[in-house]
Amino acid sequence: MLALNDTGQAVVAGRVVQVIKASGSEADFRLNLRAAVRGFWGGTLDFLGFLESMNGTIHRGLTNAWNEGAGMVGINPGELNDEEKNALTIEINGDLLWSFGFANTINAKSKANGGKLAPLLKRTDMWANRYQAVVSHAMAMAGRDQKLKWVWNEIKEHCPDCRKLNGRVYRASMWNKYDLRPRMRRLNCHGYRCGCRFEPTSDPVTPGRPPII
Repeated sequence: MLALNDTGQAVVAGRVVQVIKASGSEADFRLNLRAAVRGFWGGTLDFLGFLESMNGTIHRGLTNAWNEGAGMVGINPGELNDEEKNALTIEINGDLLWSFGFANTINAKSKANGGKLAPLLKRTDMWANRYQAVVSHAMAMAGRDQKLKWVWNEIKEHCPDCRKLNGRVYRASMWNKYDLRPRMRRLNCHGYRCGCRFEPTSDPVTPGRPPII
């Protein structure tokens, strides 16, 4: 159970743990997603207006996420190669496709149709977790020889895959070779509530290859 000590630190099972705060861009991404959902549910946005809002939010948010991740391993936005730019486009287009299905759900469960907002916002917050998934993807691609450590969030529950990967250290190129990164959809937790992240590290590389998930 999570508690706070006298200095405001998070404590789990008697141990102080690190709480990761969202960056400004990540917080903006979440707020803009929630605003679009709230507007469509409440009727201030129509179907097309919602999709246009999501389009802009996804493009801006995931581009910021990619630049943030690449920047953490020393790569500036103007230094992205074609492979990295293509991977970002795939991330963006994938989320745009998901937005159509979400729009249909919101339309069916709108305020006018007697639907509740809270479940839709809960789903929106899980979607906002995609920001850090894209940060991790960018780090894995741009980092190349940079060593990255898989670190979980101690105050969240962990799926079997994240338990296997937590604490392992590989070069970014190795993580990328095996297509493994925090908050990705093919994890057992599907990344929706995942709190894992990559951290650049000087720790020794874990022997062997990453485990199969």
